[in-house]
Amino acid sequence: MVRELPPGLTHLFAQTKLYTDGEEYVIISLPVERQREAVTLFAQLYGLFGALLFDKDEVTLVVPWAVWEGVREALGGFEEARGYRLITFDLPLELGLVGYLATASSLLAEQGISIYALSAYARDHILVREDEFDRAWAILSGFITRCQAALSESAG
Repeated sequence: MVRELPPGLTHLFAQTKLYTDGEEYVIISLPVERQREAVTLFAQLYGLFGALLFDKDEVTLVVPWAVWEGVREALGGFEEARGYRLITFDLPLELGLVGYLATASSLLAEQGISIYALSAYARDHILVREDEFDRAWAILSGFITRCQAALSESAG
């Protein structure tokens, strides 16, 4: 049984492929005055998944641990949370879409799994703790399978 979803979401979830790259990620907070250093570090990620966010109070980076491990001692003055794994909802999504990421995050929240959500222009991504990754993957995969079955039943 698929939960009641906003119009069109069952169809989108049925088309969704999950992707992960097997990397360990770290989420880093730097003081806002260290934007230049953050940009320099971020430039090293060519071809890798990463995120860089500036707000009025801090600079946040999401980078593979293997990249961060090589530079962290030289930077100093940061907070970090390591041990995250990436799950990408590998399906182009429209910017105006309502409820897609909320549905996925609700499924995981109901099972006590915390996420760190990131959105690119056309795809959504979440980071989950490494020790919860397999469970999160199974929950999301199971939901996608149920959406596919629901569409098959309604078409048949």
